[in-house]
Amino acid sequence: MDKEITTFQHIQAAHCENGATTSLLRYHGLDFMTEPLAFGMGSGIFYIHIPILSINNGPAISYRSMPGWIFSRTCKSLGVKVVRKKFGTNEKAAHDFLDKKILEGVPVGCQVGVFNLPYFPP
Repeated sequence: MDKEITTFQHIQAAHCENGATTSLLRYHGLDFMTEPLAFGMGSGIFYIHIPILSINNGPAISYRSMPGWIFSRTCKSLGVKVVRKKFGTNEKAAHDFLDKKILEGVPVGCQVGVFNLPYFPP
């Protein structure tokens, strides 16, 4: 490993995106960032009711924004430039990119799908 990420401090959080947002922004010098602040700045709470989609024999509902929106909106509110990379189904390219960032000592956030999470219904 060429460089070690020694100054990155993981912050225990109630929700993954809020925690990742907080940790990454703090790493980049925004020491005032907290999980509730990231959630609020990212407009993390709202209500949506989608009766045409069914989940567990009921309408699809949500009380939070779509994945990635909290991070994007918080960074936009703060004027923080974000670089995004999409890999689709190219697992090798994603793996290689993350390995490269680790070797460079650069912490990154990684948004993945929920398809294989065991607590989601088929």
